Amino acid sequence: MKNVVYVLVALLMVSCGSNSSGKKYGQTITDYLLKGKSATDFNFKIEELAEHGTITVADSIAYITEEYRKDNDLFVKRLELAKDMSKELLSKAKKQADIDEYTANIARMDTRIDSLKNASPDNLNGYDKRSANDVLAVLVRCKYSVEAKGRSVAETFDFYLSPDGSKCYAKTKAK
Repeated sequence: MKNVVYVLVALLMVSCGSNSSGKKYGQTITDYLLKGKSATDFNFKIEELAEHGTITVADSIAYITEEYRKDNDLFVKRLELAKDMSKELLSKAKKQADIDEYTANIARMDTRIDSLKNASPDNLNGYDKRSANDVLAVLVRCKYSVEAKGRSVAETFDFYLSPDGSKCYAKTKAK
């Protein structure tokens, strides 16, 4: 019986804690959207609010690395195209000076292609002393209604909030 009481108290504490974070998220999102205006000015109302996950240091590093690779792939493709053109010109070259120039260009492009393929992002220095599990942001999905010019509109967005829920970094349309 005593254990049941402890479980109930624990559940009550958890539920109270989740409500307070929901209220904090709601206030942060309201402040972000209304930018100093009153919620009553626009008949602003949060319909649904749910935490949809977190973004960790590992997630951020993976995203930055993936975007870096995409950018590098574009440069690699351009260099490979230029290299193919140089190879074609080399096959048609008759003068030794032209052959030497195209061969040198191909070697230079091979070096650049290899360095781009093996490169890693240089803007990860801020993560050096952080654990991969450190939370950088909380993703909160919010459905809200707002009245503007006599029309009521309901929208759903994903908000990227600080781990403590006090700042909103960005919002994106929910998919």
